[in-house]
Amino acid sequence: MEALEDLIRAGRYDEARKRLLSGEAGDAEGLAVLIELRDWLRLKAYEKARRVLQQDGELVAGYLDLAGFHKALEALEAGDEAQLRLLLEDPHLGAEAWTALGLLRIRAGQREEARAAFEEALRRDPGHFRAKTNLANLALEAGQIDQAIALYQEVLKQHPDYPLAHHNLGAAYRRKGQFDKAVYHLKRGQRLEMQPPARPPTLTPLPRPPTLGWARRWWLWLAILVLLLWWAGRHS
Repeated sequence: MEALEDLIRAGRYDEARKRLLSGEAGDAEGLAVLIELRDWLRLKAYEKARRVLQQDGELVAGYLDLAGFHKALEALEAGDEAQLRLLLEDPHLGAEAWTALGLLRIRAGQREEARAAFEEALRRDPGHFRAKTNLANLALEAGQIDQAIALYQEVLKQHPDYPLAHHNLGAAYRRKGQFDKAVYHLKRGQRLEMQPPARPPTLTPLPRPPTLGWARRWWLWLAILVLLLWWAGRHS
C-alpha cells in the first residue's frame, strides 16, 4: 500500500482523504489545505488560493513549491499558454492548467481541441466542476441539449451553488421550452452571482484547528507580550 503522504504528493487527495477518514494516521491538516486550494482553483478564485497560501502555506511546503505555485497562479490569470503548458503534468495544478488551456482553445475557435482539454482536466480531477461545465457549454452550442442538461445537473449535484451551471442550465431548459425550470435556474444563477464565491459543501470535513494559523505565529504573540509588559511598566 502506498504511503498516505505519497498519495497527497501525487495529487490523489480523495484517496488520501478516504484513508484519513477511515482512521489512518496522517497529515490531515496539510491535506485539508490542499483540498481548499483545489476548491478555489476549480472556482477560478485565484486570489482566494493566494490567501490560503499566505495563511497556511507552511503546512503544505512539503508537497508544493510555494514560490512556483504563486507563479503558476499568475500564469493562470494571464492565460499564458507557454507557461500553462509547463503545468499540464503537475499533480496539483494540471487539471486547472488543462481547463485554462481549453478556454484558450475556445477563444481560438478550436472546439474539438477545447473538448479534449476539458476531458483531460476531468481525467486528472474528476470533481473539476468548471471543466465539466465547459463540456456542457460545448454540448449546448452543438445543439446536444439533453447531454448538456445532464452535465449541468451533475455539476449542481457536486456544487449546488455554482452560479454559472444554474444560468446555463436555465438557458438549456429554455431551448427545450421548459420555461418554469428555465426561470428557476436563471434566477437562482443571478442571485448566486451577487454573492462571493463559495466552496462546495463537504459532508465530512477533515479536522483543521481553527486557531492553528495564529498559534504558529509565535513571534506575534511574543511581540504582544513585550508590548503588554512595556505598557504595564509605564503604568506601575
